[in-house]
Amino acid sequence: MNDKKEKKPITVYHVHLFDAPENDITQSDYYFGSISAIFEHFDKSMIGIQASSLYNYNFDEITNPIYENKKCRIRKSILLTKSKSK
Repeated sequence: MNDKKEKKPITVYHVHLFDAPENDITQSDYYFGSISAIFEHFDKSMIGIQASSLYNYNFDEITNPIYENKKCRIRKSILLTKSKSK
């Protein structure tokens, strides 16, 4: 019996800051599991968009996966994982 459950896709938001934060000059790429997680770490002045506008942006992994402005690029992707075997 081989019952493979279809796994729910895991969404990942990749945030690339064009200007790294002042407290961390070595990192400009960050990965988040949700839009709300992005705004727990950055305020709208750092990424150039407010949370409500980003929620309203029509992200789609295939046809429209990227939001970009002067301060950052945000890409929505699906995290690929290994299937569990028993």
